[in-house]
Amino acid sequence: MKIILATENHFPGYGGPYTAISQTAYHLYLKGIDFKCIFERSNYENYKLDYKEIFKEIDVVHLFGIWTPWHLRAFYAAKKLNKKIIISPLGATEPWSMSQKKIKKKIAWFLYQKAILQKVDHIHATSLLEKLHLIELGIKTPIEIIPHGIDVIEVTKKKNKIKKAVYFSRIHEKKGLLELINSWKIINNKNWTLEIYGPISDDVYLNEVKKRIKLHSLEDTVTIHNPVYDNDKKTEVMRSSDCFVLPSKSENFGLSIGEALSYGIPVLTTTATPWLEIEKTNSGFIFEFSQDNLTKSLRKLLDSKDEDLIKMGENGKQLIIKNYNFNLLIEDYIRFYKKVYLSQK
Repeated sequence: MKIILATENHFPGYGGPYTAISQTAYHLYLKGIDFKCIFERSNYENYKLDYKEIFKEIDVVHLFGIWTPWHLRAFYAAKKLNKKIIISPLGATEPWSMSQKKIKKKIAWFLYQKAILQKVDHIHATSLLEKLHLIELGIKTPIEIIPHGIDVIEVTKKKNKIKKAVYFSRIHEKKGLLELINSWKIINNKNWTLEIYGPISDDVYLNEVKKRIKLHSLEDTVTIHNPVYDNDKKTEVMRSSDCFVLPSKSENFGLSIGEALSYGIPVLTTTATPWLEIEKTNSGFIFEFSQDNLTKSLRKLLDSKDEDLIKMGENGKQLIIKNYNFNLLIEDYIRFYKKVYLSQK
């Protein structure tokens, strides 16, 4: 069984998908699986690839993402060669994502995208939430739920005189950053600072965030940093943070949430992410997205006692170790690939 992981863009600024694809490839390598990983664009250059030639010796083609001309080319090349095809939509069919550029996506959906999702052998969803949204869209293709795996790193937490809340995700409208800045101003807790890290998906939105910080006179307590891609630097950011905040309006998985939990940091996020386990395991706080709910939940988190923050962080780490450890989940991926490889057309 020969597998190929294929994606259009593969560079750190791509956010969670870059990490997910890279880690999947790494763990397949550790297990000795025969696979390749290809992409058209990286940080350094663009590549012209002959997909019919590349897919010729492959048994299972795993495509990451949807919508673009690249995905069309890759799908039809694999289909023409009668290869087994898996698609991971990577959140592109979530309600919030579908509502953006709505008319353009609606046209694409009826012209080709729905048909492609109906014609592949399997769809890989990273959560029950993502699977349910695909079913609501009328997709009949078998859907396998396997969450993204997370590598657990042992770290010693750093104690801060002034506590730090960290936002570590793409700087994008759907992540709720403007609302977070508003709530930070309303709460006005002088015992905390907010550190923002993330690739810039939208310069216009970034400028809006900067303006909002200045408008609320928060320059002393809210800081926007350059994105961090190096694992050692990411670890340093996480170990020196007291909580993680991501008021996202849509996540098919939310890899940065899982990573924060793995570092033993309590998390504040929304019901629009598939992380309701955070509340069930007392690993942080979950709220239905609204400005008022964000303010109430953020205040509750920032007012938590030190021992409660530590306990929530420990609970979150155990959640990741038990349910999302990539050393265990990679076996689910391998079983999935074998099932697709052996399935009948």
